[in-house]
Amino acid sequence: MRADDVKTEPQDAAAPEGEERAVSAGEASDGCETAPSLETLLEEARSEAEQYKDEAARAKADFYNYRTRVERERARDRVLAAEGAVTDLLPVLDNLVRALDAEPDKESPMYKGVSMVQKQFFAALQNLGLRAITAEGAFDPALHEAVMTVDVELDDEDGAIVEQLSQGYMLGDRVLRAARVKVGRKKTEEDGVQ
Repeated sequence: MRADDVKTEPQDAAAPEGEERAVSAGEASDGCETAPSLETLLEEARSEAEQYKDEAARAKADFYNYRTRVERERARDRVLAAEGAVTDLLPVLDNLVRALDAEPDKESPMYKGVSMVQKQFFAALQNLGLRAITAEGAFDPALHEAVMTVDVELDDEDGAIVEQLSQGYMLGDRVLRAARVKVGRKKTEEDGVQ
């Protein structure tokens, strides 16, 4: 036998790039066995993609919760930072109100000037979150400090605020200073008997 008589099959490397080589009958049977494994691989890839999608959704929700918590903490920190300054400035506001109460002539230039300063000062404190506590209606121990009780005749006035002695203030949801008030108390027959 001569070397010319032996026919050799071309190797895979000899096939042009981009073209698939011909599959022999023996290799075709192996290809059928790999088809189910490709479906399995595809199913695994889909499962993995679904897992990554769930993890991304959880990460997005965690980030949203984190951002919300940080914004809430920043707002609380701003209120707490303002609390010290506002607490130090409340006596100044009280003195401006006392100056207005001491002036008998409400039309005098002094009264009008101090009144304008007091309003401007209170507006600046309101911008920091300060609110005045209303001292009307029923007594609320969380907002009001009962300095004394006053005898009243009507049932509606029993436990109600009769007079405000000093203004109370809140900063955000916190009471900086409770309003000092007189509270009505209806006399009962037991109170009169000694």
